[in-house]
Amino acid sequence: MKYIIPVCVVLIGTLWHTNLLTSEVSMVYNYRIAQVTTQSISQSNHKNHTIVALLFDLYQKKYNNQTRQNFAGGLGSFIYDFDPCYFRIDFAACHVHETVNHKTTLSDTQTDDILFTLGGSVMKNTNTTIALSGLFGIPTHKIFTLQHLDFGYAQVSTGIQVDGTHILNGTGSSAEWGARYIYFIPRTAQDNLCNNHNFSIGNIIDLLFAYKKDWLKHGLELGYTARFDFGAFSHPKFDDIVESVQYNRSTFYGVYEYKFSINDMASRLLFNISYGFDTSPKTFGNKNIVTLWAAWDLNF
Repeated sequence: MKYIIPVCVVLIGTLWHTNLLTSEVSMVYNYRIAQVTTQSISQSNHKNHTIVALLFDLYQKKYNNQTRQNFAGGLGSFIYDFDPCYFRIDFAACHVHETVNHKTTLSDTQTDDILFTLGGSVMKNTNTTIALSGLFGIPTHKIFTLQHLDFGYAQVSTGIQVDGTHILNGTGSSAEWGARYIYFIPRTAQDNLCNNHNFSIGNIIDLLFAYKKDWLKHGLELGYTARFDFGAFSHPKFDDIVESVQYNRSTFYGVYEYKFSINDMASRLLFNISYGFDTSPKTFGNKNIVTLWAAWDLNF
């Protein structure tokens, strides 16, 4: 939908307890990537369908300086715009590589969850737009063990999102913001002794504050995002497992866009770079999170 704002690049964190290790990353729940193309790529002659092809590479290093993880793959999206509402579906797959003390512990190709989004503008005037959306995520595969690095959360989720943009008169720029809440339904997983646990990463709150500037066919967006993960649990309990999962994360990002046309179809290229880190807990969290991605959007 052409009035929903782009929002942030932020990723899920780590669960660590002695020999118990789980680290889950999902690109469809990546707030910044998942919403960037809901803005209209052509203010004139806008059509109802948009497809997105996106390549990404995410690298993260933990505070222990021993564990390094890389996720390289692609994300595809389809958006149907029936103004003032929109529907969107996202799916991703990638190659996962992890090293501990410079030794490879995992090299695998995995699929992400499927995320459905439905929303629309609840307020729109000359300078200000506010939109409300609902989210629903379903797993593409089951995760039976907590001792494995995984792509995708493998938990059913529901959520709500509100975002807005305010055009700054006469400057070709806008101030943008967003907030999102996601709840993950618990799933069954096993520890290294094959004992079953009722486990959930809990709840996520995302916040976005950004500035965007457009000139001719070009655009530039600079922003800050914050993520808060809370309410995680495991039954039976592990010592420190909740502390390991719950975290606060900050991310700074920049996006450049270039708009052009292919025959009568509006098209857009986007290039993103972001840098993030976990402010807590540093014992289990990520010290450096660097994400690069490039996307091509086609409106038809």
